[in-house]
Amino acid sequence: MQNYEAGKPSYFATPSPQLVHALHTTLTQITSIPLADRFAAHRKASQKVKKAVADLGLTQLAEKPENQANGMTAIYLPKGMTPPDVLPKLMQRGVVFAGGLHKQIATQYIRFGHMGVSVTDPNRDDIDRAIVALKEGITEAQQAMDASAK
Repeated sequence: MQNYEAGKPSYFATPSPQLVHALHTTLTQITSIPLADRFAAHRKASQKVKKAVADLGLTQLAEKPENQANGMTAIYLPKGMTPPDVLPKLMQRGVVFAGGLHKQIATQYIRFGHMGVSVTDPNRDDIDRAIVALKEGITEAQQAMDASAK
């Protein structure tokens, strides 16, 4: 790499044709619609998810709208509930959410990804199905917690 950066001929590595083709395919897909339209679709889906989260009485890690991403929403779980209480219930409904990553609070929240084809393909209902699954999964987990407390 040092020789390459210095402009000296030297063997470094052969570029992977598969990666070059994958990059081309991805960029072709991304630019198949105007980027402004793509960004608008992500904003619209994000607002829909964030409204649904608020309607469920849940809060986001990022409290201020200017700090909230348009491709992912990090959602605090109800007090006493952990990702293992909810994530399998979502998986049973055919959707995949992710657990938290922040070391100090990872057991208190889950992540809802809403990006790419799930947002830009108008023939898909991924976001709506995920919102329904979230509501049902949280309700089922809460009922299980209530039952075990008795």
